[in-house]
Amino acid sequence: MGFGISPMDVNELDEVQTIEEGFRKAYVGDLKGTVEAVDKLKGFALQLIPLDANAENELDIKALIISIGDIARVSAEMKMEQACSVSSRVLGDIALKAASQKREPVAIKALSIIGSLALEFAGKGLDEAARSATESLGTCGKGSSRMKMETMMSLSEVYLMQVSMISIEKRLQKAGIASIGYIGEIGTASAKQAIETCTLEAAVILEDLGNAAVRENNESCAKAVIEALENLGIEVSQGGMKNVLVQIAWSLEMIRVLTLDRGMKEACFAAKDALESINTAGLLDAEQNLEKIREIKEFHSFILKKS
Repeated sequence: MGFGISPMDVNELDEVQTIEEGFRKAYVGDLKGTVEAVDKLKGFALQLIPLDANAENELDIKALIISIGDIARVSAEMKMEQACSVSSRVLGDIALKAASQKREPVAIKALSIIGSLALEFAGKGLDEAARSATESLGTCGKGSSRMKMETMMSLSEVYLMQVSMISIEKRLQKAGIASIGYIGEIGTASAKQAIETCTLEAAVILEDLGNAAVRENNESCAKAVIEALENLGIEVSQGGMKNVLVQIAWSLEMIRVLTLDRGMKEACFAAKDALESINTAGLLDAEQNLEKIREIKEFHSFILKKS
């Protein structure tokens, strides 16, 4: 080490060199080198997160997060889906570590980068890379539900909804089915934590995705929505969230009618079976249900504006 160079300066120089190396390896299509650089950047970020949350520290971590995202974008251009997947996983690890350390701005920054990458991967038709990004979004959403960080939960759901819509339209079955499933899992995790707003948000989003899948004649995604709603309904019926249960029953019935009209027999039967499996005993009477549905539809409009 030369005179006048502090350990902090050396570490910052190492970070910069690793970022440059990551870009070089990505631009020439070197998968192994790209993945090694991304993993090294993850190590730098995880070391910084437990330190004092001052402005310089936060700026440094966010710079690392942005660099990982940018390397992932270059990897997408080079069709290196494995490098894209690793980048999404690394960003998910950083987001959850930051959330566990109460560094919510850092966690949200990492989550936002994952979401934007997921949309970009889906838009480019990179099914496996988009699926991996949705896995990171889902893991972050479920993890933040245990910490009762509602902003992160809601953000995860909205990004997953957007990825699902693109995947349904582009017939990206891996990403579409995975993202739908993770929305349901975040809803179920929210129900277990008695966070009704996020549980209801998941149910409303799933109804929209079910409608979109039927419109696009995508029966696999329609069935994935029905399964997610059924699992969510079973959890909700045990927790006494009647408003959410009304929404789920309504959603399943609407999807059942649509699939019947479109001749999607398997999805139609699945929706019918799902309705029968949900415990709707003790629900409000018909007039009260209609009123609750009106309230839910207003909430529905609010959610869609967020996307």
